[in-house]
Amino acid sequence: MFSLRLVVLFLHVTAVIVALGSSLFSTFALTPVLAEELDPATRIRVARRVIQRLGAIVMTSLAVLVVTGLLNVLFIHGVSMLLLIKLALVVMVIGLALYQYGNIGAQIWRLAAAGPSPEIAALQARFRKIGLTVGTIVLLIVYLSLGLTRGADAIR
Repeated sequence: MFSLRLVVLFLHVTAVIVALGSSLFSTFALTPVLAEELDPATRIRVARRVIQRLGAIVMTSLAVLVVTGLLNVLFIHGVSMLLLIKLALVVMVIGLALYQYGNIGAQIWRLAAAGPSPEIAALQARFRKIGLTVGTIVLLIVYLSLGLTRGADAIR
């Protein structure tokens, strides 16, 4: 039998998978292929569209994570030190993702609209670096979440 808590947890984990999977796919699969296979003008047009779509997917996933995360906290009926650490990391991830897609992604998008530019490569490198940082922090959050699901005794 499904409970509301189980549905919320399922949505929360699914949002993590979508957000992290999108970032990792873009960083390790799509970007290298675009760089190897497409001429600069085409690569910029494709990268621009990918950043727009992935940005929408990642931001939607983050919104789902925040809502379901708050619901999960309500289900727990208490806040431990481990949960506070996790929440601080979540705030960092959201800040970095907003910066990555809202600032750097927007800069890439604007520059790409004008055509090839030497500034784009540096911005794309920064975009990927932030994506790797976000992915690493998300993996740490997942690890902390495992500790939260097993209770305080499993962490010692």
